[in-house]
Amino acid sequence: MEAFLNNRAAAEAGDYRDTCILIPAYNPDGHLEQLVEDLIEAGVGHIIVVNDGSSAESAPVFERIRNFKQCHLLTHAVNLGKGRALKTGLNYCYLHFPDSTGVVTADADGQHLSEDILKTAKSLKDNQDKLILGTRSFGKSTPLRSLIGNVITRRLFSFLVGMKISDTQTGLRGIPRKYIPAFLQLDGERYEFEMSMLIAAKEHAIGLKEEPIGTIYIENNRASHFNPLIDSMKIYFLLIRFAFSSFFAASMDLVVFAVSYNFIFKSLLSSIILGRLIASVINFSVNRRIVFHSSDSILKTVIKYYALTASIMVLAFSMISTMVNQFEMNVFLAKVLAEILLFMASFSIQRDFIFNVYNGHDSRKIEAGNRK
Repeated sequence: MEAFLNNRAAAEAGDYRDTCILIPAYNPDGHLEQLVEDLIEAGVGHIIVVNDGSSAESAPVFERIRNFKQCHLLTHAVNLGKGRALKTGLNYCYLHFPDSTGVVTADADGQHLSEDILKTAKSLKDNQDKLILGTRSFGKSTPLRSLIGNVITRRLFSFLVGMKISDTQTGLRGIPRKYIPAFLQLDGERYEFEMSMLIAAKEHAIGLKEEPIGTIYIENNRASHFNPLIDSMKIYFLLIRFAFSSFFAASMDLVVFAVSYNFIFKSLLSSIILGRLIASVINFSVNRRIVFHSSDSILKTVIKYYALTASIMVLAFSMISTMVNQFEMNVFLAKVLAEILLFMASFSIQRDFIFNVYNGHDSRKIEAGNRK
């Protein structure tokens, strides 16, 4: 009775006949069928379900939902991953429902209530220039695998991308129609596609709107196919690339510094400058092409990068001098400590100001994609 009243209230709050709800499904159970029925009862006109290569045991579920005229069933011959299933559904919605305001994506495992999906759909209609995120809260009752997959990723994402989001891995999202072509071109065939979508929002200067939704974990989230180790590592790969690049450059810097300090200049400042210059050539090349994939003018980037290098070098000299002269620390230990402390600042500045990896300067790509 409560679900009926919630759906009736949601239906009265808005017209969902032109709303597209996209549900990727891999080995679903009865929760999917119930969700489809609830959405139809609320007046949703188009429900796209993507069978992502599910086993034969799930066939009866798909056969039953196929009978609903509002439901469009798409099928992958084999399991291709959530990202690919979302792309399949987004492409179908874009081509077949040109009058729709966009697409609301939801999970098939019962974690998203129909009223929260409708709430996201309404928010999408009211905010056609924003990506809508159904945001869960994470408390003491959150299963460990979900805590790892959300809290840690959220904080790391904030550091990597420079954008604070309460729930980076939510599957309940409202995607405006005009952004679908750009999102279809993003990398990622599995869970990393949803992270790529958030990064693209920063890159293309797409606004975000968070809608609080219920936090539901059924049987300790056993039905989730998210692998905290493997799928999280794909998400963290950018930091790993940067850390490797910085470690290699820092090692070269330390070697040159040690040789220069002991055998050539025997001067702290001169040794820091020589080590930094040699290491910076390596670090710049790797970060520009491999870490941040920057396409900005090389002259402009070089000027900004070496301005940062000079600033970091001054800070490093000041920190090392203080540790050596006032605390009588070994000069090489002081050098290592200074570099570690400056690592985080260097990454953030390179990400946002040097290589323009997510600065929204190329937002015209969105509109260009729509005209193709």
